[in-house]
Amino acid sequence: MSYKEKPQLKLYSYINEQFELQAIIDDYESVSIENNLYQAGQFLITINYNIPNALLFKRGMFIQFGNDPYNFGEIYNVADAVSSEGKAGQKRTISGYDARYLFKRRIIKNLNSNDTWNMTAKGEICLRSLIYSEAGEGAEVKRRLPINNTIPASENALGKEYTVSEAYTNLYDVLCTIATQSEIGWRIKFDGELTLECFNGEDISDSVFFSTDFESLENGSFLDTNENFTNAVYIGGKGEGSERDIYDGENISIPFLVEEGENCIVDEEGDFIVIDYGEPRDLGRFESWDNQSELTTEEEYENEAKSILAQYMQNLTVAGAGLAKCPYIFKEQYNIGDTVKIAFSGKSANVQILSVTEYWQKGNYQISFNFGKPQNDLKNQILLLLRKIRISSSKAKAIDSVKWYNLPEDTEQKEEDVTFNTLGFTGQGGTFTLYLNSSNAGSKRYMIYGKNLSGNVTLTTGISGKSNVTISSGNTISDVYVDTEGNILKA
Repeated sequence: MSYKEKPQLKLYSYINEQFELQAIIDDYESVSIENNLYQAGQFLITINYNIPNALLFKRGMFIQFGNDPYNFGEIYNVADAVSSEGKAGQKRTISGYDARYLFKRRIIKNLNSNDTWNMTAKGEICLRSLIYSEAGEGAEVKRRLPINNTIPASENALGKEYTVSEAYTNLYDVLCTIATQSEIGWRIKFDGELTLECFNGEDISDSVFFSTDFESLENGSFLDTNENFTNAVYIGGKGEGSERDIYDGENISIPFLVEEGENCIVDEEGDFIVIDYGEPRDLGRFESWDNQSELTTEEEYENEAKSILAQYMQNLTVAGAGLAKCPYIFKEQYNIGDTVKIAFSGKSANVQILSVTEYWQKGNYQISFNFGKPQNDLKNQILLLLRKIRISSSKAKAIDSVKWYNLPEDTEQKEEDVTFNTLGFTGQGGTFTLYLNSSNAGSKRYMIYGKNLSGNVTLTTGISGKSNVTISSGNTISDVYVDTEGNILKA
């Protein structure tokens, strides 16, 4: 018998705004449970269709595995199949995700600026604040999810600083990205009600050692890849053609390597140390392009470059199957998020546990892992050589701001204001004449913001018979073109 008994399945329904236990089931064939640091883990259950209570499993019900408050999720799929074995071959397969997947039900809709929901803060504050806005007390009552969520003070928050800028994207997908890039674990605890928790793993590499030589690892594989690697990103910002801002962000550190070679040495303790060779060049330079025409300031470019370079670093992933009777017991000696030492095939590394999947089948217990190397602090890992490659002198004064007009006091755009690509309007509304640059070979495109407008704004070039665009009152955002004939068109 393995050291972990198979868990009972506690089946719940959500009734009258609370979780009510419907059945406890332990006569099933197999179960697998994935515990994942950054995203909702999947579970899979197989049971004979003829077993009592097998028909109780229904889509939309909830399951707790044993008494573990963190192994609680929702059933999303129920599949029935039959084979030639008759009743013995009548199988019901139930699958779903842990409770974090509840956020998949929401999009980012309550924007906190004219065009996006944005925030720059520690990862935990970004994650919790976004949940508060879109699925908590900051959302309409009908959009709230029954999950307790407390936003900590900045000094107590976890994770690296992160910048969120999203609109009408899926809430769950963005939460996973925040957690991954700011390097915080997150989970939902069930003790009759649901509570969101954020956590950091511990460095236990001195005490937990997974190895094929020490009866703790059955097999494993290292994958050190740069298939999607980028260490130099060019960011296209505001402007068009030769007047467009092009910023250059570079990561000058050499990524993690697990074998000794020309870029790597071994220290006295046998750990691999990476050598820094300066800014990426020649065959060691991997470039990519990031089109971000809405960005305007150096700080925005820097945050975007950090995000891109962090996401597309060379990536070490390690997978392995553990020995069920090894000296270390999951959730007792180690957990997801912890950093452990792993070694096989003459290679070793300190790696973070990203996911652990447990399997029970026919009385046997198995376990598998996915590991990864935690990213270094961005302040030390990334040196951004942010420099403007080309920017027109006429545009230099306009790059860092929006050109604002107050209506009806302001009535027309001056010729020098054509250098702005973003125009903002406040006040009572009225008619506003955009400058027509007849010598321009193509259309002029503007992003138009309306901020607390008490009336509509009619945009015109003042030429009779040409089309105009009306901007509605309130807080609005529009994308418009002014063509060389004097028509104004919405993009």
